[in-house]
Amino acid sequence: MKITLTGSLGHINQITIPALVAAGHQVQVITHSEDRVGAIQKLGATALVGSIEDVSFLTQAFKGNDAVYVMLTGMGPAGGDPVALGEIQGTRYRQALEAAQVPYAVNLSSVGADQGPEVGALYAYHLIENELKRASQTRFSFIRPVGFFDNLRANLTQMQTQHIYTNNFGPDIQSAWTDPRDIATAMLDAFKVVPQANAVRYVMSQWLTGNELIAGLAAGLDLPDLRWVTITDDQKEAALVKAGMPTLIAHQMTQMSAAQKTEAFYRDLRAHEPVHGIVTLAAFLQTLN
Repeated sequence: MKITLTGSLGHINQITIPALVAAGHQVQVITHSEDRVGAIQKLGATALVGSIEDVSFLTQAFKGNDAVYVMLTGMGPAGGDPVALGEIQGTRYRQALEAAQVPYAVNLSSVGADQGPEVGALYAYHLIENELKRASQTRFSFIRPVGFFDNLRANLTQMQTQHIYTNNFGPDIQSAWTDPRDIATAMLDAFKVVPQANAVRYVMSQWLTGNELIAGLAAGLDLPDLRWVTITDDQKEAALVKAGMPTLIAHQMTQMSAAQKTEAFYRDLRAHEPVHGIVTLAAFLQTLN
């Protein structure tokens, strides 16, 4: 197949590009940076330099493809609003898919895409999925990963200096986690078989309560006295702003985290729970050494 990927040389594409090339596909990769052309070519793909904000560029990049891969990326004209970005990019992708008459697309979405504004920043994925579905000539595989183990890197300094892990829900609540390596596996599977109708696939590697997460982190980071501290939504939002996050994004990220206190957050995932991936918390922590 001829396949065009958005996402440049992100964590997932660094795995999927060489795998798709090795499988015999003709792969093109969209990047906004001339500096990444050489690295893309070394992986056996063709680099297409341009902006995903340009529908004409996207249309030309998608034209003649058997399949494309689209993902939410950058901030562009959204003014620092991830939810607004989802609607904007969804519209542009849909316009390009329609103009290029692409028969099949894989979309990197997210857990929470089945829900509304109550999930904060994740509402962007609901908007982008709905907009893409308007491209009626294109069949879609919506890949919905859960929270990334990589996000724990942002907590490392606090854990190592204060020996605490903070969140705005309690340690008895169970959360789902995954890794780009398991997401890439789902992406590659999505290009092997084109579904007869739009399909949704969740990607997760491990369920962990907060207590189980702390136990795993304590062992992997050699912090035996590491403990979970539950903070309020206001405290979490204030901490994110203090760390340099724009106020609107901090608010949406706090909403996203708070939504995990509700049964609805993982309801659809639990109804369609996939085979778990291979990357566990312990495996992730080994990458920090």
